[in-house]
Amino acid sequence: MRAKRNIFGGAAWQQHAGLALCVCLGLLLSSGPAFVASEPSIPGGAGYALLFSDSIATLAPFHDMPTKELTFEAWVRTSDTCHTGAVVSYAEKTYSSDSKERVTAANSFVIWDIKDLIACRGYELLDRIPDPKGESCRSAYKKSKETGAKINIADGKWHHLAATWKASENGKTTIYIDGMKRAEAETGITREIKPGGALVLGAEQDCYNGCFEKEQAFYGMMDEVRIWSKAKTQAEILEHFRFSGSEISNSHLVAWWKFDDLVGDRGIMTTHYQAHDSSGRSNHLNILSLPKKSDDNVIYKGKDLGFPALDFQNNYAMQPYFQGMPDRDITVEFWARTPQVSDAEEDRNLYQELVSFASIKKGNGDVSDDGGYADAVFMDDAILIEKYNNEYVGSGWLRGMGDFKSTVGTISVHFNANRQGNGFQHDNWIDFAVDWKDDEWHHVAVSWKHSTGETKCYFDGKEYKPFWKSDKHDVSHKNPKSGGVTPYIAKGTERTSAGSLVLGQNQECFAGCFSPTNGFHGSIAELRVWDHVRSSSDIRNNMQSKVKHEDSLVLHYDFRPYNDQIENQVDTRFNGQKIPKYVNNLKLGGSGPTWHLSYCPLEREDGQPVEFPRPGTAGYALELDDQQVLMLENFKDFPSRQLTLEFWMWSADKCRKGSPFSYATGGYEKADNSFLLFDYNDWGVAVMEDEGTYKDHHSGIGVTDGQWHHIALSWDSSTGQTILYDNGRRVWTAKRAKGKEIPSGGTLVIGREQDCLGGCFDSDPGAKGDTQAKEVNEYGSEDFFGMIEEMRLWRVVRTEEEINEGIRADDGLSKDHGYDDPGMDVNNPDLVAYWKFDAGSGYAVKDTSGNGHDLRMSFPPQWRVVNWLSICGNGIVEGAEDCDDGNQNDGDGCDHMCEIEDGWFCTRERPSVCSRPGDHRDYSGDHDHHSSSSSSHSDSDYSPSKHEGSRSGSSSSHHEDDYSPDYTPEHQGGKKKGGHGGLIAFFVFTIIMGAMGTVVYFKREELYDRFPKVRVAVDNVKEKIFKKNRNYDMLHLDAGEADILAPEFVGMQPGPGAYRPPSPKPTADPQDDDP
Repeated sequence: MRAKRNIFGGAAWQQHAGLALCVCLGLLLSSGPAFVASEPSIPGGAGYALLFSDSIATLAPFHDMPTKELTFEAWVRTSDTCHTGAVVSYAEKTYSSDSKERVTAANSFVIWDIKDLIACRGYELLDRIPDPKGESCRSAYKKSKETGAKINIADGKWHHLAATWKASENGKTTIYIDGMKRAEAETGITREIKPGGALVLGAEQDCYNGCFEKEQAFYGMMDEVRIWSKAKTQAEILEHFRFSGSEISNSHLVAWWKFDDLVGDRGIMTTHYQAHDSSGRSNHLNILSLPKKSDDNVIYKGKDLGFPALDFQNNYAMQPYFQGMPDRDITVEFWARTPQVSDAEEDRNLYQELVSFASIKKGNGDVSDDGGYADAVFMDDAILIEKYNNEYVGSGWLRGMGDFKSTVGTISVHFNANRQGNGFQHDNWIDFAVDWKDDEWHHVAVSWKHSTGETKCYFDGKEYKPFWKSDKHDVSHKNPKSGGVTPYIAKGTERTSAGSLVLGQNQECFAGCFSPTNGFHGSIAELRVWDHVRSSSDIRNNMQSKVKHEDSLVLHYDFRPYNDQIENQVDTRFNGQKIPKYVNNLKLGGSGPTWHLSYCPLEREDGQPVEFPRPGTAGYALELDDQQVLMLENFKDFPSRQLTLEFWMWSADKCRKGSPFSYATGGYEKADNSFLLFDYNDWGVAVMEDEGTYKDHHSGIGVTDGQWHHIALSWDSSTGQTILYDNGRRVWTAKRAKGKEIPSGGTLVIGREQDCLGGCFDSDPGAKGDTQAKEVNEYGSEDFFGMIEEMRLWRVVRTEEEINEGIRADDGLSKDHGYDDPGMDVNNPDLVAYWKFDAGSGYAVKDTSGNGHDLRMSFPPQWRVVNWLSICGNGIVEGAEDCDDGNQNDGDGCDHMCEIEDGWFCTRERPSVCSRPGDHRDYSGDHDHHSSSSSSHSDSDYSPSKHEGSRSGSSSSHHEDDYSPDYTPEHQGGKKKGGHGGLIAFFVFTIIMGAMGTVVYFKREELYDRFPKVRVAVDNVKEKIFKKNRNYDMLHLDAGEADILAPEFVGMQPGPGAYRPPSPKPTADPQDDDP
């Protein structure tokens, strides 16, 4: 489908759920060619690019890293203004105990700070403010740059960046932008670069292949990355910087990542774990990696406990549709091992994220009984267990703690928490100082009691006292040697049982928004979840033993990976029903940059610009930023007492409070916020100047994660109920403007926030339109940076079911609107306006509802091709697919690319049924039985021959004992002895086979590990038998069916949120910026 419709999260595991890594939107300027009916979008001459959004691509070790001179070049595009943004970082591996040497090795080669770009080779300090001695890398460039002149490439345009370094010329480092020299420095650093280090795109390493910081992440697009073992001249840079070909014959080219790996995928969403190196040196770049089975079991105090383990390296195991998590009392326990904490602070990641469960406080639907707070709230930390791998705050900041200063090795626990928005009512966390610093296996157990909020933590069976907590933002701390703080948080709060469970990463949104800063590096084993508070003796006495599967055990993972999954070992209960254990299986995946259609300004061999991408059936979207004003004045018939707004959007902007929809009917603080949806990093809603209070001004959820999101917002004047949906799931319910009416005839602006009719925008300097002076811009920029698509305004409150029906229609998954005709009926009488954004050219966005509410653009538009792809594995034959049997398994007739395998035949029904020609023969004559088998064909014209018997009447059933000789006493007597012998032999055979089957069953994991193909065969059989009866598999239910089981988890998609821990008190020390 459209890549934007990938509402299960942007991750490698999705190929097993019928979805692949999101290949997102098309970003190429287009002159508006006609749509290609029923076909996917087609990339242009620039192919694809990678989008980085606090994500990384790595190559470690990089043995071909140039040693004496080099050139790094890439095309980049970013509008990020609040992060320093490291484009590339190369770190040498070192075992030195000297802190300066370690830092210098980590900064072996860095291109950094997109707002004032510098390239640094082997500096301890990249920047220092102030820097009177000129010790930092930035100081070396002062002589070559004019006072105040900055190399700022964060303007939203594509720029070619090249940086060279040459040891033989006194370490000269030169920066070129778009082929022009912009800065140069003779650094005096002439020592050779050590090959075999770690190369990272999109982040800056503070230690080898790690220790990343969010503030230094790159947010933007990258394309055509090359590394040369030569310091190229300006003329040499200009020779190839717009080159779009596939081959460069030059021995100095050591790596070349075009990011065009998706070209040739037949328009089907697929997962690519690496970016191919086009230099011919096989330096392929790692985009995604999966957790792997550990070589060893859990070893505790020299004893092998027999628990298999899973190794994590900034990746995860996830179940985004988890069902049946206890919503009240709970105990979570597991084994874990982390690397030994380094003595050097710069060599540590900040956190080690272990277990994360995101859910919502559902509310009761009554917005009048919540004391001013929101009724329903998203909880990204409904359950979170993490380890502090570094100082949470500066040493000594916790006053009155005596000799207790460090938080390194602390276990932090969150229950029913969202530390953002909602008046901090759900800021619930508690910390235990267990001093976890070694690299040995340890058992962790955490319990929480609903009625009291009592939270306990056990480390290797020993209970620890908490020293620091926040209970609804009431923060306290006390030295654990003096009794610690009271262990109570989140008393009486509840979370929904359905949610997203992630191991190895911290969710800032449902099933996503991960950061390499917090990625888990280590191993996890034997995870168990109970629906009651376990006693200390139960935990201590059973932590080394295999668990008994009793009713109170709701979850058990023993971490034997198979088919990129971890299987849950127990059934559980949900809404009074037994949930089959496979529903909560974990999918293994990795978080990384995503492929997008590229509109990088390359050229063909004849010097002309490369062709643009061509749209498929889904057409276009419109890119908006502060250089555009999209407006409709005198909006007649704007809904007055009920409405629903819905649209698709895409953004990776973490810096602004982007406002997608602003309807004003008067001046500032009078009627400029008649209906406003603002701040896509932390959603807020205003209706008739009612923006809520401190308690419910913000929702605590955002959507700027670089993924497509379907956003819906409904409002009912009679109750004031205002509901926000993200990808079809209700995530926030608040009260706004009860009893009020919204006047008609106002001004609508898409993508800017009005403080007066049609203008007074809060914008950054340089923005177009009627912007406000910096002195009165109290909130910062509120301009929308991203894509808008398929926006609809209704005069009624749409139900959750109706919203999900619209999502499926936009996805081409409804009965009336398939892959060749996505979208909704434009003639629906409840539609006020329907803007499809499919023009592809021109300055107008037509209202396809026929009501005449066309939007007009004031400045040249940026139409973008939407990447319209089919989804192999969703059970629907669409696009270029030959078949789709609902999975991506090979060996069952329909392979992982939805192509029919040799020797097989597959139907085109939903899902495809595949068989070999010989499977059509039916000797039993049992039509019912045969038609339900894996070899049946519901649309086949096959009929049995006369030798196979009839499919009707009494002869339709044939068994081995149907035939018998004529009965005579003589015949019976002659066979009597042989008959008993055969019966005895049959029973003996049955007993032997039963015993063997029992042994095989209990030893099946060892058998599977030794003979993987056996498990593949078993899995295919299970798939054929059970795929018709997946009552609880959310991935195989339509919106209505899924809503019955878990209405809060229909159409789930990650969106961001900003995790904000308490900040340390500022210091007056000079700012040593050692990224």
